[in-house]
Parts: sequence; C-alpha cells; structure tokens
Amino acid sequence: MLRRHIAVTVIVLMSCFACGQSLPCTDAESRRSEEEADSLRSWDALYRSYKLYGRCNNASAAEGYSESVARILVDHWGTVRRLAKLVERNAGFRRFVLSHIDATLDMKDVEKIAARATKSCPQGLRPLCSNLKKEADAAIKEDADYEQKK
Repeated sequence: MLRRHIAVTVIVLMSCFACGQSLPCTDAESRRSEEEADSLRSWDALYRSYKLYGRCNNASAAEGYSESVARILVDHWGTVRRLAKLVERNAGFRRFVLSHIDATLDMKDVEKIAARATKSCPQGLRPLCSNLKKEADAAIKEDADYEQKK
C-alpha cells in the first residue's frame, strides 16, 4: 500500500512539472533578476533572463523588464523579427513581453512603440505588431486616466 501511495505521489509531482508548474523564486534569483532586468538590450538576452528568472517577476524586476522591452523596441526596432521568432516558439515569452509594455514607461517611448508597430511593421509580422500596438495603446490610456485623476 505504501509503495502505491509513493508511486501516485511521484506521478502527480511529475505531471505538475510537465504542466508547467515552476519552482518558486529564491531570494538570490530575485536579486539577480532585479539587478539585470533593466539592462537587457537584445531579445536573446531578455529571453535568457525570462527563462532564468521569469517566475521572479516582482515589482522591482517588472519595472526593469518593462524598461528593457521599451529600450529594445524603441532603440532596436530592426530586431523585431528576432522577437517574432522567439515568441512564436514560446507563448509565455510573448505574454511576458507584451505585459511589460505598460504605464510605468515613459509615454514618449510608448508612443514610439505604437507608431512603429503601425507604420514600420515588417512584412509578415502584422499579428505581433497589432499586439504591440494594442498594449501600447492600453498603456497610454492607463497613463492618461491616471493623470486625469490626479
């Protein structure tokens, strides 16, 4: 009976990991994510950080990741095809990137992202550009609503 219970427990634990359950973020990992989150300037660097620390997306790291996403989109728009390849393979990374186009950013950057997604979208990337524009528009609206309430 004990062997059966152990076997069932192992199967349940393995299926949890297979379904995408991740281990909790350690304090050391959280610190490392905060340290690097705002300094990533390529999609590959951001993707590596996401894979290592994506589950550590605390408030400090989140703001840093938002800055990195904005910097890459604003300063390196020509690399958006690389982003498209990465998010095509990993829907979680797509959600991660899109969620970091937010009202914590400088609205001038967000407006540039919206404009580039509309006017400079590479051929074949319309769905991604539409998502980028949608998130930028939502961030602009959120910022405007906040400013109006002040």
